[in-house]
This record gives sequence, C-alpha cells and structure tokens, in this order.
Amino acid sequence: MSYINSNCTYTQNYSEGTYTFTGPCRVTGDSYTVTIPGSELFDLNQGLPVQDALKSLDREQREFVMSGTSPEGWEKLFGKKP
Repeated sequence: MSYINSNCTYTQNYSEGTYTFTGPCRVTGDSYTVTIPGSELFDLNQGLPVQDALKSLDREQREFVMSGTSPEGWEKLFGKKP
C-alpha cells in the first residue's frame, strides 16, 4: 500500500481528470502535495510498479507517494534529494 492511500487527503479535479493528494512528510511533518492523473493512479492501484505507473511524476514526487518522504525530508535524512 502506498503512503498516499493511508496518510493523505485528496481532492479530485473532474475537468482535468486528476487527483491531488496532500499529507505530512513523515520526516519533517510539513505538508506536501502531489497531483496524479487519474489514469496513472488507476495503474498504480492495479499493481504496476510506481516508476511505470506514475510516468508524469518526477522521482521526488514518486518517493512521497510510496514512502511519505518529501524532497526536504529526504535531504534531511541523507543530505541530498533523491
């Protein structure tokens, strides 16, 4: 299960076909937001690997989707962004 499914709230933009998830970074506690096209979210929920399903997101956004770690949190943990 991805972090966004259990720790974020979301809004749906019907006209654009997107879902915007917002939740706290598990490291910093700061709010972070990522927007996912509906078709890509469907692919992720069907079990496709995150890098294959969420093609329009960069690796930092995909990391938040899966682990809840924002770019700032990653930098805090490892001294550099993913």
